[in-house]
Amino acid sequence: MNVPRVYTLGNAPLTYLVCHEIASLSIQPRVPELVLLLQDQRKLNRFLENESKIYIKRRDNSRDSSKQYMASCSPPKYASGEIATIDNLIIGETRPPTFVNALKKYSECIHNETNVLLLNPGFGVREQLEQSVWEQKGFVPNIFMGLADLENSFLPSEFTMQYSRVHQPLKICRVPKGPVGYDYQQDKHDAQTLESTNNMLGLLKMLDRESTFSNIGVATRPYGDLLLCRYEELVIQSCIKPLSALFPEKGISESTTVLGIVQTLVREFTRIIKATDPYLQHIPHSEKIINEERLFAVVLKKLKKRSRSLLNQPTIRDINQYNGYFVMKSKASGLWCQSNYFIMKCAKAKLELQQKNATDFRYL
Repeated sequence: MNVPRVYTLGNAPLTYLVCHEIASLSIQPRVPELVLLLQDQRKLNRFLENESKIYIKRRDNSRDSSKQYMASCSPPKYASGEIATIDNLIIGETRPPTFVNALKKYSECIHNETNVLLLNPGFGVREQLEQSVWEQKGFVPNIFMGLADLENSFLPSEFTMQYSRVHQPLKICRVPKGPVGYDYQQDKHDAQTLESTNNMLGLLKMLDRESTFSNIGVATRPYGDLLLCRYEELVIQSCIKPLSALFPEKGISESTTVLGIVQTLVREFTRIIKATDPYLQHIPHSEKIINEERLFAVVLKKLKKRSRSLLNQPTIRDINQYNGYFVMKSKASGLWCQSNYFIMKCAKAKLELQQKNATDFRYL
């Protein structure tokens, strides 16, 4: 079997882990058919000084592993000097703007059949790519979305990734090129057939059949299912992030005032989602998932758990990413979003004051 070459781009922890797992497959040669696309020549030099390796570690120090990779800091070229094409690209960044900026640099290498896998893309990435990259190129390549939940994942150093555990398989779907003609049942069927017809998905599915470092596994899903999962997560985070900034005390789920705020936010978010997403009408079970009462119960359950990952130190960036997405969608559609806007402004103001006080000598 010819091993398809995969290019990877980005600094998100999940990107490093997926690279390592693909590189660990038994079909890979000694130097895996993966090329890391690094930010600039200085980072490439540091990578070469690090023996061209990426290190993966468990946070309990029970296991660690490393792989050696090819790397570059510029678009690939043929011997003639002509820009080469990239058939398979995996990109994972920590912020939506960096997704777009990173991809722009390599847009000349992308053709209409290129497989582009976006790992845990932030909300708004798809819209920004359409406006900033695909419209200029005049076509949209084969876009895939991959979602995974890595517990306590971070980069302790530039070329080292640590995590505690993988909760679920990497869920992958093909992103439709537009809502016109979208058929959920056909999407569900295609999700299975693509495993055998798409070379990048076929490579990733091999992770299910082999024992790798994290045993992350891969599950292909229809776009409609992952879209609903993302909306649920968006509503949860858009409620919990600003509220945990405003009310850091324990037991906020017992406050009737806070619960009233949550109910108002969920109602507003549900209305915006239903009014602005053209795919929902084609997904049979969307009414059960994007349901005000159900989502309120889900948010309340998360508030009661007070999970560290949900309530630990929200940042202005978090609130801009989640609540700001609803502001953007409502403005574009002329919809009411005042409750979210007000809570968002209050939470950001409090976080800004905390940052100012933390660096003001009068408070030290």
